[in-house]
Amino acid sequence: MQFCQSSLGITFSFELIALWAIRSNKDIIKFIMTPPNSPFPAHEQWTISLKMALIVDEIWQTRNHIQFQDGKADVLNAKQNVQKRFIEILKVYSPIILPPQKQVSVKWSPPPQCWIKINVDAALNSSRVLAAVDRDHHGEVLFLWGTRHQLCSPAQAEDDALLWAVKLAIHGQWSSVIFEGDAKNCFDVVPNPEHIPDWHSSTTISNICCFSSRFVSVKFCWVRRNGETPQFVPF
Repeated sequence: MQFCQSSLGITFSFELIALWAIRSNKDIIKFIMTPPNSPFPAHEQWTISLKMALIVDEIWQTRNHIQFQDGKADVLNAKQNVQKRFIEILKVYSPIILPPQKQVSVKWSPPPQCWIKINVDAALNSSRVLAAVDRDHHGEVLFLWGTRHQLCSPAQAEDDALLWAVKLAIHGQWSSVIFEGDAKNCFDVVPNPEHIPDWHSSTTISNICCFSSRFVSVKFCWVRRNGETPQFVPF
């Protein structure tokens, strides 16, 4: 009953399935793929289907969280998750060029002596690549890394990028490493064991934590993205 009430709360809070006759899974898919007329411009109609699909996915994740992890439904958190994922995907795939926004200037800072800082990011455009830059306390670039990645959600790609960077650091035999990136969800969860990651990220986050134990010292730092496209902040 808790799941049903939460599901309805998520759905009606976005006002996407009001007064619509849905009797089967097929009706849900049809509703998402061909939503009713809306005042949105034609080039923005796809965002309606996107948000509805994210809502259905969040309901499914909430159900799994309750059934398999003995969790509790949190409608407010579910709404925030949907909105956060919606904005992430919108930034990557939206054909609309948004007006530039005022942003805080961020300058790359070097790690302490004898440490290595690795900046990591995932580019989710048509190339779909992961990239990492290793630099020492002088700001000298030691290694540049890049690899292609499979199609997945932005959040999963960011998680995979950090795990990949951790493995690179182990292969490079670095002992004291700072990992830096703009994937807030991932960088907030890894250094805080009390934070429970989403179920679809839990395995990757667990692997990151496990591999991180091989370093003498390790830190994970979130930095705000400087710009709208995946890039590293220059020194």
